[in-house]
Amino acid sequence: MTEMTLDYLQAWFMAFVLTQVVEVPLYRYAAPVRWWQGFSLSLVTHPCVWYVIPPICYGNGMSYERMITIAELFAWLTEAAMLRWYGLSWRRALIIALLVNAASVVVGMTTRELFNWP
Repeated sequence: MTEMTLDYLQAWFMAFVLTQVVEVPLYRYAAPVRWWQGFSLSLVTHPCVWYVIPPICYGNGMSYERMITIAELFAWLTEAAMLRWYGLSWRRALIIALLVNAASVVVGMTTRELFNWP
């Protein structure tokens, strides 16, 4: 289980900022949505991905890979549902949310691999 320490909170915050820097402009361009709507998507999902899903998954003996899969599916589908609520068709919302979240994951994993950040 992940310990909720100050270091973990700081890592979450840096990952959240990076996620917003990547995702908000992509959502603004592809959806298009207002700035606050683009920001709200990760604002809803990111804390769950870091603070709710890991304890549940690890508490049930799941691997890191399975936990990440569940977390990313949650983020993708929740953000797609929010885009639908913001007026996009289901098809477009699912595609855009998938592509934007994939971009965010790639950037996050790359910065972690190259710079050990966030």
